[in-house]
Amino acid sequence: MIYNSGDRAQQDAARLRVARYFTDICSELEPASEKQARIDKVRELEAKSDEELSDLGLLREDIVDHVFRDAHFV
Repeated sequence: MIYNSGDRAQQDAARLRVARYFTDICSELEPASEKQARIDKVRELEAKSDEELSDLGLLREDIVDHVFRDAHFV
């Protein structure tokens, strides 16, 4: 798959958001196996095409929010 600079920026932003979630919210509260499962799910969804994500009702920029939807504390 070929990424343009915008795609790369979105991926980098998503990875930073994952790190923030683990640092701020999940570090001590979630077992290591659950953390790894979330990271694996993000990677699995990132590997899908935009069409496949659309079929799932997701936008690429919403992957992290989707995977961590139950960990949001606003």
